[in-house]
Amino acid sequence: MNKLITLILVCCFAFNLYAEQLPAKQFSHPERIRYDQHCFTIEGRDIFILSAAFHYFRVPQELWRDRFRKIKEAGFNTVETYVPWNWHERTMPRNVKDYSQCDFDDLKAWLKMAHEEFGLYTIVRPGPFICAEWAGGGYPRWVAKSCPAKYDTSFWLRSNHPEHMKWTKHWYDAVCPVFAEEQLTRKKSGEKGIIMVQLENEYIYFGMESEKKEEVLRDMAAYCTNNGIEVPLFTCVTPEVRGSKDAVISQLFDMDNQYVWWNIQEAKSRIEDLKRQQPNAPAFVCELQGGWFSTVGGGLSEDSYLDGRHARGMALMAMAGGSTGLNYYMFFGGTNLAGWGARRMTTSYDYGAALKESGGVSEKFAAVKGVGDFVNRFGTQLARSEAIEFTTSDNIKDLTVGVRRTKEGTLFIFIFNKDKKKAFRDNVQFHIKGMPAFNVYCSVEPLDSKVLVLSQANGQCEWYPKEQTLPERPVNMPMPIRIAQAERCDETFQGNWRPLRKGVSLPEIGVNDCRYSMYRSVVKLSKKEVEEYGTLVCEMFTADPLYVQVNGKIAKRASTDELDNTFVIDGLLHEGNNEIVSIYENRGHAHGYRPMEELSGMKSAGLGKKQSAILPIEKWEVKKVENNVKDIKSLLSNNEGWETIMLDQSTIANLATLQIAGLEKPEWPAAWVLQGKEGTAIYRTEIEFTPEMIAERKTMIEFACVDDAGTLWVNGKEVASHDAWDKPFVVNIAPYIHNGKNDIAIIVRNQSGAGGLLKGVRLFSELRIKKLLQWEVSSDLGGVVQKICDGITTNGNWEVVSLKTDGMLARKGNNIQPKGKRDALLTWYKVTFDLPTQSADCWIPWRAVINASGTGYMWLNGHNIGRHWEEGPQREFYLPECWLNMGGSNTLVLGLRQSENGGAVLEGIEIVPYYEDAEIRIKTNDYEKE
Repeated sequence: MNKLITLILVCCFAFNLYAEQLPAKQFSHPERIRYDQHCFTIEGRDIFILSAAFHYFRVPQELWRDRFRKIKEAGFNTVETYVPWNWHERTMPRNVKDYSQCDFDDLKAWLKMAHEEFGLYTIVRPGPFICAEWAGGGYPRWVAKSCPAKYDTSFWLRSNHPEHMKWTKHWYDAVCPVFAEEQLTRKKSGEKGIIMVQLENEYIYFGMESEKKEEVLRDMAAYCTNNGIEVPLFTCVTPEVRGSKDAVISQLFDMDNQYVWWNIQEAKSRIEDLKRQQPNAPAFVCELQGGWFSTVGGGLSEDSYLDGRHARGMALMAMAGGSTGLNYYMFFGGTNLAGWGARRMTTSYDYGAALKESGGVSEKFAAVKGVGDFVNRFGTQLARSEAIEFTTSDNIKDLTVGVRRTKEGTLFIFIFNKDKKKAFRDNVQFHIKGMPAFNVYCSVEPLDSKVLVLSQANGQCEWYPKEQTLPERPVNMPMPIRIAQAERCDETFQGNWRPLRKGVSLPEIGVNDCRYSMYRSVVKLSKKEVEEYGTLVCEMFTADPLYVQVNGKIAKRASTDELDNTFVIDGLLHEGNNEIVSIYENRGHAHGYRPMEELSGMKSAGLGKKQSAILPIEKWEVKKVENNVKDIKSLLSNNEGWETIMLDQSTIANLATLQIAGLEKPEWPAAWVLQGKEGTAIYRTEIEFTPEMIAERKTMIEFACVDDAGTLWVNGKEVASHDAWDKPFVVNIAPYIHNGKNDIAIIVRNQSGAGGLLKGVRLFSELRIKKLLQWEVSSDLGGVVQKICDGITTNGNWEVVSLKTDGMLARKGNNIQPKGKRDALLTWYKVTFDLPTQSADCWIPWRAVINASGTGYMWLNGHNIGRHWEEGPQREFYLPECWLNMGGSNTLVLGLRQSENGGAVLEGIEIVPYYEDAEIRIKTNDYEKE
């Protein structure tokens, strides 16, 4: 024991010595706000910062007050938000000195409401990269116009490249003056304001050398201070900041992000690690897991099953480790309105958060409210408490325990029960130096946590958090409204057409969100040209699909890959004028990797020669091999250890959904050889080339997706390499083949996540433009231009269709949509419904449950409420009450791009209350309260 005490004293001495060697923290107004190794001190008061993440851009402004009210009710003293650049500067400026396209009205209003009306401190995180499952991670689409041809980092955005930093400065010069006016240091004593500003976001996940990251951070810090930012600057999950001795970076501090799922005990150990690595700043959790997001084709947030025990345990274990600042991400998630979520994100951003997308509260909210109550009672004492050494009886193998002591001697004993099934109910004996041993009877449910507050002054002890009450629920509720009929019409293509210059992207004509746009070309062909041309070849800025009709007839895609924008139009052309119309579907701006820095739209398109049958290469053999294998020829000639797989459409569909919990593995398990693994595999096949195939130049081989990288071998020779998992790998193998059987192999290397050949492989003749077409572009669909989406026009050939009114409509699920015939590119549906008048003392949120095929957008009384993804899993959609006409008529419009295999069929729709969220409310002079 004496040796242990000596070791502890040595460690403490070394820790303090290390902290003393670091540059001293400098504060612009230390009398207003400062921090040390323990906590923040605001206006002379030590404070435990309990913060709620709430994105103003994910909920209509009319509902902010309700969300703020519930945040305040849950006991928070702070609210945090990202600030997305692309939300505030939607149109490309003339140059870096042009700020005329910026609009910060909603940000200013949100900050004012938080500070002045609800008395909350705020934390702002302007990026420029925010992630947040938000389009482009916050970067405007138009900024990709400045992307240089070459750079030496993993990708350009987030790098130290001068062009990127020039535009980063532009953003900071625009947004920082907004923050400056709302800082705590600019407010009167006692008023609330911004207390922290973040630089960048989760820099650890960006592949660039530390020296270059530090360069970026120094520049960003200068951009802030030069624009009057005086409150502390911080980063999150950026190791370069922790313990830095750099003159600038040492003045920042780093926070942790904690997504530990049910390994809740890690919240404690990670905070302890952070304190060791950064001994001169408080241990703050920038993102304390409040749930998880949902993805298209994946699971909904609710399927993460992170309940109140998780929310409570994450906070208490972080406190046990010494954290004095927690930000629940998300506390309120909201909605990706108008399709602003990143690529493959659902419309719902509910996040499984304590405060639901609908504004409803339940058991998880009560759990967090209990944490808030505890912090409000003991936060000041916790802020300067110290971890103390202790031993216990040996019956706590399933418990994680932490003990902290205040200067006054109050003990906080934190306990988490790691057992998933069994409650812990037993006495635990504690031995703490300088105190007599004492017993504590602990009763903790499976995966739950508690904290015992033990006052040495009077011997009083009490368990927290206390149980919290939820709002009273109304008994009499309105019935669901099943809609019996809809009006239907096909897209008219009556857009606002303008000539398109070759190579001009959509962001350059003002389209920086995720709407549908259209392209049109009229080409006059001779009889000879009709005989010569048979394909439409389109070159894109990014991996988004087009849907094409020629002379009023739908053109089939040349392959089954929906991102292959080559169309077979043989038989659709005629002598004279031909009209080609295309709908462009923006699948969303990716929030990571190279697609972040790609523009959107069609670069160019034209007619190509006729294409004979495109051959899918489905039968392959595969085996896993050692990384960095050298003797490829010997491996290819060795016939042992190979497994057969079929890369047919069924297998490819399964490969796309393998990570969804509960789905079966593919029929060919070997197709999964690199799934979730770092490693290398060889795929091989044999292709027999006939003289006719060679004469037709059917020698283009395309791998639709090689994840992460691949090297192609033909007849024992290495011919090409590819390292862009998000783009097809296309090679003309004509120089390497001969008549008869040829050996084809590809060596695939995967680092993490999905890996291998994840999409189809095909063989075809060279597809290239032989006759370039002149195009027009319409930034919006005809239905948007004509205000069909608002439900206020009769333009179009409308027909009344009956909807299914019997049976239940599924509120979630993947690939359960109805099937129909594809008879147009895009179809509009309009339904109307009346809602009952809502009682003043009863709050009832509403949703729409929709069973439909087709992908597109939905408008409620003219407001774009987000994307409908045919694939799922989301089948119910929140209807913001501020956009509903209670006691009157409402219109819901769906614009659905028809799918190639299912058309666009609206089979059933129901308007339903969120029964479990409704509340009885009493009006007061201030604001509504339960």
